[in-house]
Amino acid sequence: MDVENTSKVAGVMGKVKKADHTEISSSGFWIGHLLMVTATIFGVYLAAQAGLKQAIIFDDVSTKQSNYFLRTSLYEELRDNVKILREYNKNALSKNSTKSALKMQNPNLSKYVWDTMKYSPVTLETPSYFLTETRKFYRDAEDIIHKGEEKFYGSRHASKLMTAVLDRMEKEVLPKLAKNTDYLIEELKEFDVDVSEIQGLN
Repeated sequence: MDVENTSKVAGVMGKVKKADHTEISSSGFWIGHLLMVTATIFGVYLAAQAGLKQAIIFDDVSTKQSNYFLRTSLYEELRDNVKILREYNKNALSKNSTKSALKMQNPNLSKYVWDTMKYSPVTLETPSYFLTETRKFYRDAEDIIHKGEEKFYGSRHASKLMTAVLDRMEKEVLPKLAKNTDYLIEELKEFDVDVSEIQGLN
């Protein structure tokens, strides 16, 4: 058995010795293989870089879409609440109504979007100006309503304070918020994203 194995090994060695090794010993062989390995590594690197870049772009576009929808919803909610408070100011707060009459006409502002924003991961990507102004708007409006109902403020004074709060929101904050959402629309268009198509409005 050992003799048979030895003869097989000797046969293989003989074939190896008779083989043409000139190609392996030439510099061209090694340079060619080195270039092929280098090209493979470089190709894998470029593919990884391209994939990373696409992933970053996709994440950026997704974030901008989420920000657009969040800020648009906030804008519409604030605009609706300003209208509600204008009517309330005109028909209730400015009148010399009794406590019970004022409480019956409490506007009960809709704050669904504002409350939901507490749990949204993109809320803190909203410019702090809009978060601060919205918080102050709700705080001031509700304070005026409460003090008007309790007759801590007279009807004329309460109405004047409410008008100032609503004017600021309507003339300063809402136009800036609308402009901000328009800016997001333009940024998304650069990536061929049409927000109206996403909303299914077209």
